[in-house]
Amino acid sequence: MTNGNLAAADRVYMQPTWTRLVREQAHKVLDKLSGHKDAVVFSKEATEVAWRNLPFYSHYKLYRLVNYATMPTFSMMYLSNDEEFITVDGTAGPIYTVNEKDPIRLNEMNVVPYLDFFFSNVQGSEGDVFLIKDPRKMPMLDSLSEGQQQSVISSFKPLSVSMDTVQHNFKVSGTLYYGGGLLSSTIIVAHDGKLSFQDQSLLLTGIHFPYSPYEQMWLEG
Repeated sequence: MTNGNLAAADRVYMQPTWTRLVREQAHKVLDKLSGHKDAVVFSKEATEVAWRNLPFYSHYKLYRLVNYATMPTFSMMYLSNDEEFITVDGTAGPIYTVNEKDPIRLNEMNVVPYLDFFFSNVQGSEGDVFLIKDPRKMPMLDSLSEGQQQSVISSFKPLSVSMDTVQHNFKVSGTLYYGGGLLSSTIIVAHDGKLSFQDQSLLLTGIHFPYSPYEQMWLEG
């Protein structure tokens, strides 16, 4: 995939914005969630409900619930077809479940958006995984020292995407932030959306951010 196509794929992912539900619609969602143990913290008086489309699903959308009765605010994500609500719980299970139910539709244009979505909602054993497409636009880069910023930029391996028509999977090669370091890795994305990693190589260590790079990305207006 060329740089132009990568940029287009990024726009495919970032273009959909959160759509806030009006009060009556939000209450209907909360009524459907009334049987969920993890939704009891959301009251109708103090909860905002919003949704956004995901380009690799036909029927399921991502829902965000934010409880403004607490400080700081408390939020949860759900994948839903407007009837069933599946809790996004930080593991791969809920996403893989929806991949089967909806079935997932991956191509060279949306496989990177799928990885962004996956990593923003599934933590590794050592914390967040962040796929870096442009080191100069890396979230919270300015929180690092000038020397660390230069090290990040010089260590960066450009992102590339290819499709294996024999194995029916995608290979996404590039730079990941994970566990306080930068890794060069190839991510194998199977046709059903399951991930595996190959050819991992440590590029840089000692890179720590004050909070998750996804907090701003997934809670923006």
